[in-house]
Amino acid sequence: MSNQFEKYANTFAKMIQCPTVSASGAEYFDKFQQVLKEQFPLVFSNLEVYYPGVDKDEQSRALLLKWRGKSSARPMVLMAHQDVVPADPATWTYPPYAGTIDDGKVWGRGTMDCKNTLFITINAVEELLQEGFVPENDVYLSYSDCEENSGMGAPYAVEWFKEHDVHPVVAVDEGGAIIENAFPGMKMPFAMVGILEKGYADVKFTAHSKGGHSSSPPNNTPIARLSAFVNYCETHVIFKRRMSDAALQMLKGISTGLGGALGFITKHAKGFAPLIVKALPAITPFGKALLGTTMTFTMAEGSKAPNVIPQSASVVANLRFGPGDKSADCIAKLTKLASKYDIEVEVLTAREHSATVDITTPEYKHFVDTMREQFPNIGISPYLMFGGTDCRHMQTMCLAQSDAPLATSILNNLHQCMQAMKTLTFNL
Repeated sequence: MSNQFEKYANTFAKMIQCPTVSASGAEYFDKFQQVLKEQFPLVFSNLEVYYPGVDKDEQSRALLLKWRGKSSARPMVLMAHQDVVPADPATWTYPPYAGTIDDGKVWGRGTMDCKNTLFITINAVEELLQEGFVPENDVYLSYSDCEENSGMGAPYAVEWFKEHDVHPVVAVDEGGAIIENAFPGMKMPFAMVGILEKGYADVKFTAHSKGGHSSSPPNNTPIARLSAFVNYCETHVIFKRRMSDAALQMLKGISTGLGGALGFITKHAKGFAPLIVKALPAITPFGKALLGTTMTFTMAEGSKAPNVIPQSASVVANLRFGPGDKSADCIAKLTKLASKYDIEVEVLTAREHSATVDITTPEYKHFVDTMREQFPNIGISPYLMFGGTDCRHMQTMCLAQSDAPLATSILNNLHQCMQAMKTLTFNL
């Protein structure tokens, strides 16, 4: 391991050693931010430091850093999040918060989601400051503390931008990755650039009864009705599947790296749309997610005793709304279906899918060109994201309407850091 790789690995390991689990307590994030200050001293001595939302919630630890450029006309936002999901040590090769460095790898929770992104962006700025670089326009580093539980960190940052009349031109967050062998016959690695996030909802379905003892059970108990409902949803297509613009752009994008019939079909995905919509979901769960709204039952609750019929039982489903589907329409369809089983429906949380990024803009082209310069042997494709990130909040602020160039040196240095870390692989 070279000195540069060793330095990166050691710094990154210190970040992993802070167990910043979502909603675990401000003290964990305070420790993490202290590590950032120690490891990236030029960033914290040269950039303006803000804590958006702390005036509304004293436990908030969202972090916003402003790097003043030569102009404030076209600011750029580089995003990541500080928090991670919980980890069960029993399922890990090494303790999840040890930051173990072994076999050319950094092991730990957050190495992929997404302290890696945070490290790369803040380290890129640190190295540029060492070189005396001044960006053409202002650059913001926006690091939420509660992305994993859809908290207010990123919305607080958006509020800060609005209050200070800042209108970012482009925001770059976590999302896709450079993937290999994701499709049969893929001839090269592909960088997947997220251009749309699917919507999200958690919906609770509850069945009621008079209860009773299991020794004399009636028909259509709550669990029986819920089971029939769940089985119907699992074995039928509830939501219409379609070829959205985002899915079309993704399939066309990866076509350059596919051979044979699959390459031809994806290259002409618009013409083959009916075939793709019918066949792909039957072949792989990926096809279902790409071409429409999905629903998965994730939680269940019933009686507290094995011999008692519950007075109420419930299941919770997680929905991801595809482009073209509105949450209200999908939930209305489920409510009508659930009524046939005498089941009540409660929406716990819901949000719409994001707007689609315009891949014809100069900003998108500049990002892609910079990536090609740093990684010349990969393909690049737009990507319909099935999960969610904080970028959906920042997207509402981005103008992305001018043809002026972005801060090229920043993106170049960002990818230079990525290039230097390529030999380090990270365990989820």
